[in-house]
Amino acid sequence: MNLLFVFADQWRAGAMGYANEDPVLTPLMDRFCSESTYCDHAFSTFPVCSPHRASLMTGKYPLSAGFFTNCKRGLPLRLGDDEICVGQVLKEAGYDTAYIGKWHLDEPEQNHCEEPKSGARDWDAYTPPGVRRHGFDYWYSYGTCDTHLSPHYWQDTDEMIKVKQWSPEHETDKAIEYLSEKRDKSKPFALYMSWNPPHSVYSEVPEEYLNLYDKVELKSNVNLKDIHHHTGENAARTEEEMILTTKQYYAAVSGLDRQFGRLIDYLKENNLYDDTLIILSADHGDMMGSHGLMGKHVWYEESIRIPFVVHMPGNDNKKCCTCIGSQDMMPTVLGLLNCPIPDTVEGEDCSRFIKGEEDEDRVSFICASPGRADFVEKFKKAGKNPAAYGWRGVRTKRYTFVLELGYDVICKPKRYLYDILKDPEQKNLLDLEDEENKEIAKKLEAEVIGWMKRQNDSFLDNWLKEADNE
Repeated sequence: MNLLFVFADQWRAGAMGYANEDPVLTPLMDRFCSESTYCDHAFSTFPVCSPHRASLMTGKYPLSAGFFTNCKRGLPLRLGDDEICVGQVLKEAGYDTAYIGKWHLDEPEQNHCEEPKSGARDWDAYTPPGVRRHGFDYWYSYGTCDTHLSPHYWQDTDEMIKVKQWSPEHETDKAIEYLSEKRDKSKPFALYMSWNPPHSVYSEVPEEYLNLYDKVELKSNVNLKDIHHHTGENAARTEEEMILTTKQYYAAVSGLDRQFGRLIDYLKENNLYDDTLIILSADHGDMMGSHGLMGKHVWYEESIRIPFVVHMPGNDNKKCCTCIGSQDMMPTVLGLLNCPIPDTVEGEDCSRFIKGEEDEDRVSFICASPGRADFVEKFKKAGKNPAAYGWRGVRTKRYTFVLELGYDVICKPKRYLYDILKDPEQKNLLDLEDEENKEIAKKLEAEVIGWMKRQNDSFLDNWLKEADNE
């Protein structure tokens, strides 16, 4: 069976018509969802680009794979050469492997050279052929760059390929070209595609998709008083500006819908659809003003809950309500394709849930650490490890529970508990002085502590020390 794994950047689960949450126009994706297993409890374990991507490739928790933040200027951070990744496993299993779009798992070239020959700037990087491509043979990619209307790519040399076309449209063109002309058709194919929109810059979206939206209403939990990122950066917007940003975000998703439809049409027209495992997903969500926040990096549903829709022959119109995390996606793909799962994998093969089983008690652990450059420098000066701070938590089928130390060297330990069943927009923190809530929190805290122990997560030592001083 072939594999097509398509994932967008910063696309929250609610921003799809089929989810019946945000008023987004996605008729082609909706039809695909109705013919697939729709997983409504899929979560980004570490809701930031590089950490999720590291998990997606390795089947490990982000911190185990060495990721406490994005690959960025000033940090010697990239996916290790010795990591066993899904591309390598599929290649060894006989697949023709390909990667198209945003990679964001390589160290920025400007960390070592102010004027790299490739032309890469800031957080961007050309990933050369070899071990750093982790098993993907066909390559049309870049590190990270948010100029959606004028993207660039590298293939097998460091010569930058500049394009004047909306990036998802161009990448879909390249995917169809790969499928029709560039692959070895004597082998099954395994194509991973990563679209950058609806990630900011929100305004970089074609007019034709903006024109699909007239009036857009903000979610009831949007707070315009002091909009900022969870990591502290100002993101102030008036109500009018927030409505426009939301419209641009929805428009980008509608554009992705069009491109996804093109891929599905190609597979059907070429008799590949019924012999291809197709997965539609994202790396994390976007707050879009909810709780006064933009972006990701936080435990709210808009940030952690992501699409995960799986189509395979005979698996039409199912719903999976079992919790699935980033680290589970790689072994689940391999399980569905009947490929061997490496011993290095920490996630679980969830293929049985995709096929109809349910596990009401399964949970997804979630986390984030301070990774902004000034935060990292501040922790470094204090002789502390930023990866051991931030927050850790767990999402069950009903609750979200979080332990927070914060993003400052001076810790302020806090506990948060939300009942997602009764309060899906997380408007009301549960009172932890209430006896029933206290018991729920105690049980979930034990789960989080057990996970941190298994991960050798140094956050635990800091939490135990600081919590004792409360």
